[in-house]
Amino acid sequence: MEFYLVWFDDDRKKTTEFKLKEAMDAYERRFHKHPNVILVSEQDRVETSTGIRLRPRSYIRPSNFYVGFEEAA
Repeated sequence: MEFYLVWFDDDRKKTTEFKLKEAMDAYERRFHKHPNVILVSEQDRVETSTGIRLRPRSYIRPSNFYVGFEEAA
């Protein structure tokens, strides 16, 4: 079973990459584990240097980030 931390940030002054970093930090503080995937809206798709997989999904609203950890298959 997969669990995600849902992070919402609609501050237009922040870059999407900064929002992703904040969401990742919140996930680490809560679960004591480094996330490896973030589900994002198609509008929030960006190239990032965070080393995490971004998965754009049509059902995710803009400014919402689902941060999680997926085990290798």
